[in-house]
Amino acid sequence: MDIPQIGGSPTSVGQATATDVSGDFETFLKMMTTQIQNQDPLSPMQADQFASQLATFSMVEQQTLTNQRLEALIGAMATGGLAGYSGLVGRVAAHEKAFQFSGTPVDLEIGGFRDPDGNAKLVILDKNGSVFFERSIPAGQSRITWDGTDPEGRLAQPGRYSAEVRRSSDNVTLDVPVSTAAMIEEVRFGNGLAELLLADGTIISENAVSTLR
Repeated sequence: MDIPQIGGSPTSVGQATATDVSGDFETFLKMMTTQIQNQDPLSPMQADQFASQLATFSMVEQQTLTNQRLEALIGAMATGGLAGYSGLVGRVAAHEKAFQFSGTPVDLEIGGFRDPDGNAKLVILDKNGSVFFERSIPAGQSRITWDGTDPEGRLAQPGRYSAEVRRSSDNVTLDVPVSTAAMIEEVRFGNGLAELLLADGTIISENAVSTLR
């Protein structure tokens, strides 16, 4: 018992939707189950035939999804969206997300912060959320450069770090934005949002950018 081709001709595949693919896959499984139930027990279908049919359907499914993504990209190009994103490359993006430390000093900007009593400190956390470095924030200072070392002068391992402001007296985290900035080297597309690859190795989504310069 042969299983008919799922997905139709190349033209119909190009016009298929994700719902069509899902429906086709369910139909494919029902047909294969029926085929197994009704095959001649004295002459069962060989395993390689099943594998071949599964591989054929998988190829059709992948082609359908590829066509969908291509259509979305063409649509973005037609509306000038891609050209707009290309204009981001080479600009400097500031963000408040975790940043990638690669061995060079990191400039951190503390926004909207007033502490005339000097009762605040900048804290650097590693990827596990453990405090790696901290220092008092001088009154009126909004920019601090972290050279990548801990209080003992040991250089941090390359990786992902984050920064926050805490009250020195009780170590409570304050609602104060701390941002870093780096040049945009590449724009990647996926999951409905563009991702920006920065020069320091950090990857952020487009909606994470606080300022561009």
